[in-house]
Amino acid sequence: MTTTASAPVTRWPLPTIPRSADEVWAANYPDFVAMVNQTNVMPGAHATLNTWALHSRLGRQHHLLDVACTTGFTSRELARLTDCAATGFDLSADSVALARYNHQLLDPSLRLAYHQADGTTFTSEHTFTHIAVGAALGFFPDPPAMARRLLNLLAPDGYVLASPFWAPEPLPDHAAAVRRDVFGITSPMETRDQALALFAGLDVLHQADHTLTPEPADAIDHYCRSTVDRVLDQSGGTEPAVRSAMTERLRQIKHATNTLRAHQHYTVLVLRYDARTYPNRYVELF
Repeated sequence: MTTTASAPVTRWPLPTIPRSADEVWAANYPDFVAMVNQTNVMPGAHATLNTWALHSRLGRQHHLLDVACTTGFTSRELARLTDCAATGFDLSADSVALARYNHQLLDPSLRLAYHQADGTTFTSEHTFTHIAVGAALGFFPDPPAMARRLLNLLAPDGYVLASPFWAPEPLPDHAAAVRRDVFGITSPMETRDQALALFAGLDVLHQADHTLTPEPADAIDHYCRSTVDRVLDQSGGTEPAVRSAMTERLRQIKHATNTLRAHQHYTVLVLRYDARTYPNRYVELF
């Protein structure tokens, strides 16, 4: 007698569902991202992912590390695009739970694993062929130290995939306050030279600077409505006050992003770690 295994039931992974607006507003930023299952992306979103995959020759034989993975967009979509294996870590246990949940919803056959960990102490039994850091270094208290630490996790001739934010001028006080108070980033906003200096000594295989355009109000409303409708459907939440609070807080976050977009740029980078020459440089920058 043979039996056919049924597809696993994917249940909402967080232990509680907000029951009041106060609970929504009390969550810290990383936990709010998980609370609404926000598709939290690096600068450039899918366009950046495609650039990384193309210029780093990412494929099935490779193993990617997703740094500060939040709800898993980078690793999940790169695995979907290239069939690579991927491991992600994040400090927020709720974000990691959502990364696992989203993996199961999209395609359980993708080779993905997620761990709750502090990046300053995260260790692995093996190295990785690719490390995707996006713009996440700014979330660490000492970005240069974290950038150096990542190389201990990278295989020889491995790739670092980055898309750091930078600003040509110091942020105005109101924008710096948004960056600190909304997103919890306390390190100074880097200039372009400072952002690229975090990766000094790595071979620059691809580099492209991009400007940022503020999103119009109707696009923000569409994004917020879509995100909140989805998460309430997934979690089974029904309280109108919770829906309103989630939508308003997410809208405030998106408007805060717009405030920063008026002052920030970003650079998409594909970098190679050559252990034979690092930290020296023998090829001109461009």
